[in-house]
Amino acid sequence: MKCFECRGVMREVDGRVRMTRRDGSAVIFKDIPLYQCSQCGEQYIPGKWAENIGEIMRDESAVIPVEILSVPVIALHG
Repeated sequence: MKCFECRGVMREVDGRVRMTRRDGSAVIFKDIPLYQCSQCGEQYIPGKWAENIGEIMRDESAVIPVEILSVPVIALHG
């Protein structure tokens, strides 16, 4: 499979996908079987997994986290 962005080689990996909820908060899906370009890093999520993620994001009550991450936020003022 070739990358849609750069035509590099896509390889199968278990990766992470970051999605944004309606309220702006982030949800990370981990250990998702996907294809990632070895050249530019572009990711392609196979249809079955993309559908599953879409269903979960549409029904936010279905989101049951297995862990909660704390992320530092840094503001840069110009």
